[in-house]
Amino acid sequence: MQKNITKRLIYTRVFSAFFAIYLLLMTGFSIFVISEEQKVAGMEFRTYANGVNNQVADVLKNHIDANNQVMDLVPLKKELIRYTDHFTMLGTEVAVFNGDYQLLFNTNDYWICRFPAYAEGKRLEDADYGYLDPRGWFSEAQISELENYLHADLQPKKAGDLWYYEVDLQGFWLDGEMVIPDRITVNPMYADTFDEQGSVRSGGGAHTDEIVYTSGYKNTRDLPYFSHGDIGLPFVQRSGIWWATQSYRSSEKQAELRQLVTDEEKLKETEIMQQLERPGQRIAMTTFRYYLTMPYQNTIHVIDGQTQKSDFWTVIARDINMWERCSTTLVFVWISCLLIFLAVAFILARQTYKTYREREELEKQRQEMTNALAHDLKTPLSIISGYAQNLQENIHTEKREHYAAHIQANVDRMDKIIRGMLEMTRLESDSLQMKREELSLAEACHEVLDRYRAICQERSITVDIEGEAVIKADHAMIVRVIDNFFVNALENTTAGGSIGIRIFDGLFEIFNSGSHIAEDRLNEIWLPFKKADLSRSHSKGTGLGLAIARTILELHHFSYGAKNHDEGVVFWFKFR
Repeated sequence: MQKNITKRLIYTRVFSAFFAIYLLLMTGFSIFVISEEQKVAGMEFRTYANGVNNQVADVLKNHIDANNQVMDLVPLKKELIRYTDHFTMLGTEVAVFNGDYQLLFNTNDYWICRFPAYAEGKRLEDADYGYLDPRGWFSEAQISELENYLHADLQPKKAGDLWYYEVDLQGFWLDGEMVIPDRITVNPMYADTFDEQGSVRSGGGAHTDEIVYTSGYKNTRDLPYFSHGDIGLPFVQRSGIWWATQSYRSSEKQAELRQLVTDEEKLKETEIMQQLERPGQRIAMTTFRYYLTMPYQNTIHVIDGQTQKSDFWTVIARDINMWERCSTTLVFVWISCLLIFLAVAFILARQTYKTYREREELEKQRQEMTNALAHDLKTPLSIISGYAQNLQENIHTEKREHYAAHIQANVDRMDKIIRGMLEMTRLESDSLQMKREELSLAEACHEVLDRYRAICQERSITVDIEGEAVIKADHAMIVRVIDNFFVNALENTTAGGSIGIRIFDGLFEIFNSGSHIAEDRLNEIWLPFKKADLSRSHSKGTGLGLAIARTILELHHFSYGAKNHDEGVVFWFKFR
């Protein structure tokens, strides 16, 4: 239970820290991206505004006299309406003023209407177009409903699917350009054939005489009447004809922008040069409003050496949502970085928990080793204390030499334990330096065997060494490993038993006849003061021999282990 709580706590803290860093970095990155995108959007808008102003200027020069006065407003407005589709790109609103701040033209107020070459049964020379002011004849609800037809986003997939709505218009000409509506009908059109890209190539529908809207206008002025006409859409090809009108339907946002560009008081307060450098104004968290006033260059005047005045002004405004421009990039970066941060956090949390467990296990081992060391030292100390007391009480006894011998033996045992601990500390020290040299394993085995040959003969234990290999290692350390392995085998081999050493194919093995080690303790015997089970408890060693051997083998990056076989136990290490 405690283990799970600790693990959960570590993972929670690591993930929380990484998530906080992630949010901080991503927020900063998003602010930077939006800021940079704002600069780009400002430059794009200024470039676009210059293009619009140049287009307006091209139209103006054909409709003004030498005194920069508009000769006839109707054809000027009509020609400007021709460019409405360009003026209203991306939700832009445009207005044109004269030098007296009188509004000459503004976008999105009018619908463009196309009329065929028929009027009252008489054929005219060519088809023509005009503009309709819907707010002069229809309510906002009617305008909205009509725009639903005009802007219906239909996606026909097969023949017979609804393609678009044809909005038919009957009406009168006013002064040759302004259309006065009489009746409006809506006719659904259906797809018939498709091209290779899946776009509708042709289609049609039945016209209806059902009147949708009527203005009730009385033709008291004998105006020309057109019995056939259409209200068109921007850049939509129908029956081989491209239509152009406003790009955006009416909306609250567009109405607000339209009011902004048509505000003559705001125009009066604006200074040309300052406005040209003015950045976008934040109107929402990620939405900026850009507003520019641009003069007709050929009519700029300087008043009092400071104020610049023009006979014509082009006012341009657009709302730009930076989130819409940056959302794809930001979403990709946020998600990608989130996955990366989660992966890194998971790896770090897992490694942190692993390190914690290793330290906890190490601390546990050290505590156990300390307890074992205290226990192993306590036993000889108790014996020494007992014999010393006997000597003190019976100084002239004939057992004095016997007591002294046991005291010395236990002192030697304690010395052996302490020297083993010092050796373990030295081996685990970072300052340890190994002297690698070529070493014959067979010769090292004979070197060790010479130390214990008398004991083997005394106990009738046979020793067999088979194979040979030359390795590059620290001579003293490897001899120490072989010595510890051999002593362990010797102490756990009964009289008349056997010890075998085999060196072959990059593997060193030493095995002895005798009892087995419990399978669940095969890994524990490599720890300090961890001995085999009771069936192999004949050893009088310190419990540090195999721990020292393990440390030396790990320093050489040799794998090692122990296993039971039919007659006893095998200790091994791989040197390749």
